[in-house]
Formats: sequence, C-alpha cells, structure tokens
Amino acid sequence: MIVLAKLLRSKNELEKVPDDRPGWYRFWAREAETKILLDSEFLAHKYFDELVANLRKGDGDLHNCYYIYTGIAVKESIRKRLNWHVNQIHKESTVKHGTLSTLRQTLSSLIAGDQHNEQATNNIMDKLMVEYFVIECDIKSPDAKISLETNEDQELKENVIPLNLSKNKRSEIIEFKDELSLLRTQSKRKL
Repeated sequence: MIVLAKLLRSKNELEKVPDDRPGWYRFWAREAETKILLDSEFLAHKYFDELVANLRKGDGDLHNCYYIYTGIAVKESIRKRLNWHVNQIHKESTVKHGTLSTLRQTLSSLIAGDQHNEQATNNIMDKLMVEYFVIECDIKSPDAKISLETNEDQELKENVIPLNLSKNKRSEIIEFKDELSLLRTQSKRKL
C-alpha cells in the first residue's frame, strides 16, 4: 500500500493500516525534497548531485520519487510504527533521551538543525510517500523477527538508502552518513 504521509495524520486514514500485524515500510521523497535533504544547509557538503544516480527511483505512483528510508515493525503493529514516525510529538524528553523516531531525528536535523523543531519536521514529513507491507505473522513472534530483519538487511544491501544510519554499510554514502550522524548529535541541543 502507498499513501502520502500527511494522510496518516487523519485517524480515519491511519485506521486503514492494520493494527494486528507486523510489517515493513519504505519512505519515498520527490526529487525536490530529496535535494533539500541531501543538500541541507546544516551539512558542510552538498550530496544530492553525488548520490542521486545511486538512489532507487520509484515508478507508478512513486514516479519522480527516491527511496530514502526503510524500517520494520516487529514488536508492534505496522500502524503503531508508522504513527510513531509520522505523528510523534517532539517533547524535550524524547529528544533528550533519543526516543524520538530515528526518521524524525534525521529529518529535523537536516531541515532545521534542531530536533526540537516539530513543525519543520512535520512540513517535510507531510511531503513524503509511505509504502508499507504487512506480513502474516504475529507481532513479536520469532517468525516475524527473522523475516523482517532479513528483509531489512536485504533492502539495505541492495539499495542506497541515505537516511538509514543503522546497519547501512553502502560505500556510496559513508561520507554523508558520517556527517549526518554528527549533525544528529549536534541537533539534539536546543538552539
């Protein structure tokens, strides 16, 4: 299923996502948003021109979009996981303790240089597309864990996915990933 992230702010739309199954997801950004993220004013270097040829481009409903982030929902439903990424509030405690969604940490760092800036994060989030897949396993089951972790590893191995930091070993993005990691650490401090 493919949906504009902004639509998942609506309770009615969010309830269309299964709440009783685990799954995995991809976030996609149009070219303009991908350029904004990869050429962030808060990074010392501009990376869009260097990386764009390596990024997976979507087709169909995702034409003119680039694959920028992937994740899995094993310990909770796919609905709860997507809700966390799309709708989480940037409380001081969630930023300070690192419990802000990893995607939101990255987006707020690249867009505002400040993980406390919920509005700037929501503005970019609302322009992203979400593609999600439900698997027929129980939440927290060993089968779900094995299947989803294998899938995530394969996605990271086969694709250059710039906003994933953990387990992302693609040589094409080492410099970007290193700079982004530093930016994320710096952007936890309130401006």
